[in-house]
Amino acid sequence: MLIIAWELTAACNLSCQYCRASATHGPDQGELDTDEAIRFLESIAPLQPMLILSGGEPLLRPDLFTIVRHAVSLGIRVSLASNGTLITPELAREIADSGVSRVSISLDGADAAMHDLARGQGSFERSMKGIENLRGVVDFQINFTVSRKSQSEIARIFDLAERLGARALHFFFLVPTGRGREEEVVSAERQEELLRQIEGEMDRRTLEVQVTCAPQYARLKEPGHGRGSGGCLAGRRFVFVSRKGEVYPCGYLPLKVGSLREKNFIEIWKNSPELQALREGRLKGKCGRCDYSRSCGGCRARAYALTGDYLQSDPSCRLEA
Repeated sequence: MLIIAWELTAACNLSCQYCRASATHGPDQGELDTDEAIRFLESIAPLQPMLILSGGEPLLRPDLFTIVRHAVSLGIRVSLASNGTLITPELAREIADSGVSRVSISLDGADAAMHDLARGQGSFERSMKGIENLRGVVDFQINFTVSRKSQSEIARIFDLAERLGARALHFFFLVPTGRGREEEVVSAERQEELLRQIEGEMDRRTLEVQVTCAPQYARLKEPGHGRGSGGCLAGRRFVFVSRKGEVYPCGYLPLKVGSLREKNFIEIWKNSPELQALREGRLKGKCGRCDYSRSCGGCRARAYALTGDYLQSDPSCRLEA
């Protein structure tokens, strides 16, 4: 299934230290309007993708539920990515009634000390209230970004996710884009240690767990292990649409491959030379030589951020091919 992440708006009520979107307190000029949003939904309906609505904070977009309801009416599965701080009991019911299948809440620590350091004083408590309002109303998952500051929190975030009743826990290894800084990226050696820690935690948990932006996980998983993830999906099974309708292989890879204001989405998806190169695995350096080039492929966003070439070797992998 194709996954489309759509950044609805730049507007956000927080200002997180490593925000991919470099979100602001208000919407950006030139964001897709409601009519453009509806046309986009109708253009992707034949593909029946999973649609993730993000931001900024998507709950700040006034026509959010118009967009959600229209997508659901077209048979599109919709998820909502939020910081959780604005979710009241009334809003949780509206989210459920609109047809959203799951809400992901981003946390940066298992308590306020770590989380608030990245997202602002009091944000952890407000996110916890948002999660409490979602519980029993609509399914939710926890998204956790792994950085040098937060790497010690992995076991505790597993505990918290289970205690809160989350359906899933998704780990995102920091990519230095937006406000993310290169010095916060864990080393290649440390990334592999953390992936093995996550794998070990999964063996004694019942949570649905996914690992993103660490495609090396594909080669670390035990044969036949059905949980987790691995391999870079950018341009292969995943694509990102910006608030202005620009299309990118993923949200962390600022390589524009088209615009909804110039071409139909399906035309971009099928014909973009960059997306074709990713799907065909035309990788360079050790990623191109590696035996795991198809199952892993290296993080294309991290390769681009650190080398300037989206097809080059992923510097976060310690394996020598």
